[in-house]
Amino acid sequence: MATNFGSDTHCITDVERIDHIVTSPALVIGERIARRLQTPRGALGLIGDDPNGGLDLRQYMLAKMRPGDRQIAEAQVSSECLKDEEVGAARVSTNASGDSLVFTIDLDTAEGPFRLTSTVGALNIDFVFEFNT
Repeated sequence: MATNFGSDTHCITDVERIDHIVTSPALVIGERIARRLQTPRGALGLIGDDPNGGLDLRQYMLAKMRPGDRQIAEAQVSSECLKDEEVGAARVSTNASGDSLVFTIDLDTAEGPFRLTSTVGALNIDFVFEFNT
């Protein structure tokens, strides 16, 4: 029997209601992290969430990256992921790919490890989940 973890809104491509019961805690955690990483700092407070949360990854595409800036970005993304109470560790790496910057985020949670890959362009952001649980 599947456990009911409630419901949430999808936040990857648009806000829409999930029409089914969420049975994967990793999916709920991943959605929360994705929401944090595509929302400007402070904007989550407007919806009653963490007022100090949010880190819009698109800011890195709009900035002129100097040597060492990717390591700073990786540390900032890791710090933002660790704000989620269910994330125990976050390892982040970046890779430039054409016009995009790819963030690979390996998360350790009580529900097991999983990888969140985000491809960030100047105008868009895409997330892909890989659950190892």
